[in-house]
Formats: sequence, structure tokens, C-alpha cells
Amino acid sequence: MASRSRGRGREARDTEDPMECIAQMLEALVHNQGGEPAEYRGLSAFTRHDPLKFEGGFNLKGSQRWVADVEKVFNAMGCREEHKVPYATYLLCGEAEDWWRFASQTLPQEDGYIQWEAFKTIFLGNYFPRDLKKQKAREFLKLR
Repeated sequence: MASRSRGRGREARDTEDPMECIAQMLEALVHNQGGEPAEYRGLSAFTRHDPLKFEGGFNLKGSQRWVADVEKVFNAMGCREEHKVPYATYLLCGEAEDWWRFASQTLPQEDGYIQWEAFKTIFLGNYFPRDLKKQKAREFLKLR
């Protein structure tokens, strides 16, 4: 019985085209990896966490809440530094997306990409202005 199975296996292997075997293995690899580049898989994983979109406008707590929400997702998924700004800016829409188109041209790139901290500084500087921060700090100190 063992020789019979071995014979069948050998016959099946002998009749299969080696190129077809390789093609099937590559197809299985692509299927198992989702068939898309790692950057897109990362973006898909990021958006599965359902982070908030940001439309812009004057919203005191909205900009800070949005940054905190996005950073929470980054931490949960172990997001690489070079993906943070592209993933976060994917969530910008409306006026905020228009702002980013202009602002992105002014930020320096380090190692070929815009650093998250640089993005955060310019983003909060635009949507949570410095004078407002000072006013909130004074209000906080008066509470003591």
C-alpha cells in the first residue's frame, strides 16, 4: 500500500509542470499577503481602527482630540515613523485637506519623509493657535 501511494505521488509530481507549481506557490503567497504593497496593507490596518476624520475649521478641542486619536492608533498598531504623516493626512478632508496641500510643501523632509512631530507642530499651530494656548494656560492657572 505504501508503494502504491508513493507511486501516485511521484506520478502526480512528474506530470505537473514545474513552472505551474511555481506560479501556484507565488499565487498562494500573494493571496496570503493580501496582494498589495506593505504601505497599503498598513493604511488598511490603520483605517480599520476607524480613526476620526478632520475637516478643519475653528474647533478648539477638535484638533487636539484628533491628534490624540490618531496617535492612539499609531501606538496600537506600532506604526512606523515614515508612515505616520501619510496615514494621518489621509484622514484630512475639506478645508483641512486644502490646508495640507499647501503646508506639505513648506515642511522639511528628514530621511525622505516628513516627521510626525513637525507635522503636529504646524498642524496644531494652524488649528490650535499659540495665543489661544496662552489664554487656556492663563485660565488654567486662575483655577488654582
